[in-house]
Amino acid sequence: MYLFFLKKYVIIPKQYLIKMINFILIIIILYVAIELIFAYLINILRSKIPWIIVEKDEYPNFNKNKIKNFFKKTFDAQLGWNWKANTKHQEKIFSKINKISFGKFGERKNVNSIKKKKYKFASFGDSFVFCRYVKNSETWQEQLSKPTLFQGLNLGVGNYGLDQAYLKYLNTKLPKNIKTIFIGFVPETLSRCLCNWKHYHEFNNIYAFKPKFINYKKNLKLIANPIKNNLSFTEIKKIINKTKVGEFFYKEKFLKYKLNYPYFFSLLKNPKYNFKLIFYSILRISNFNKNKIYEFIIKENCIKNDNYFNSKKNNEIIKKLMFKINKKSKERGQKIVFLIFPQKHDLNLKKKNYHKFFLNQKNFFNVIDFTETFKKKSSSEIYLPDQYGGHLTAYGNKIVAETILKRGYV
Repeated sequence: MYLFFLKKYVIIPKQYLIKMINFILIIIILYVAIELIFAYLINILRSKIPWIIVEKDEYPNFNKNKIKNFFKKTFDAQLGWNWKANTKHQEKIFSKINKISFGKFGERKNVNSIKKKKYKFASFGDSFVFCRYVKNSETWQEQLSKPTLFQGLNLGVGNYGLDQAYLKYLNTKLPKNIKTIFIGFVPETLSRCLCNWKHYHEFNNIYAFKPKFINYKKNLKLIANPIKNNLSFTEIKKIINKTKVGEFFYKEKFLKYKLNYPYFFSLLKNPKYNFKLIFYSILRISNFNKNKIYEFIIKENCIKNDNYFNSKKNNEIIKKLMFKINKKSKERGQKIVFLIFPQKHDLNLKKKNYHKFFLNQKNFFNVIDFTETFKKKSSSEIYLPDQYGGHLTAYGNKIVAETILKRGYV
């Protein structure tokens, strides 16, 4: 028996038609099974891996207790977040606890050091200035102070961009005898300066709203921190909708890597990235290799960030901020020194666009870019593992202090 299709002369035997239908059904069943597996896997992984985002992450859940804790410990209406004066903090590394105290300026104190006669320098910037994951006596500021009769203020704050470092410097009343200011940051400061909400760049860093500057005519225009107080979270959806409109990383990164249903096709949008992310996530939660996913994420960020240095529009923000800082320092009778701390994966970049950019800035500012200095050392000696953000070891901080002393900036 034969069935007729479309035209009289096209005939398909019934047994072949049945086979065709069965084949299609098998494909559908397999697809549904694969989709269910991915849905289940993604749901499990995203509860433990912050870099896997889905539709729900457009408007994440803000926990009331976490909001309360955020405002109590680090919230700052102008800067986004900041260390509060006369408070304490602790961080864990290799199963050990570093206890940290903050002084009246919000500076990191070395509670074991002997008080010296007076302050000579202050340092502003990100976690490479704060010196995460080393003891209080192992920061580069403390190692810089040891050979001298002076001490310095460590005013670094984790995850700061150059924009936040500038605003903190602008609004911090320092002792009059401080005449040297160090402004330090990683090359990724460019990406940080393009953010109003870090969640779009560092997925699930949802409480990190911050101010930013945008190019406006021939100057910079400040876009204030969207979060003014704890009441801001009562209208957070409205704030998110307003923020995403002018946010560079909303389209550049968040939408690009957000996984949607059907997950199978969503994963295929960026197959190389997504399947590596899934694989390394499984390694992490299975405790097989916890460091690999951190290495993957940090390396990806470094590569992308270095590409952003190709944009004159982006570069102008950094350059104008440096001019603003330099101008303010001259008004205060202070000397500014910019410190560029490459991350481990920055050293392996082929083009190193950031290095070329800051090399050009030496024509206008005092700049120490540690790229060439760090390249001469073993990375395992100067950097901590990626799961600790690849921050500098005590030895890495010693190299920083020795380089600054050799350049005669203290």
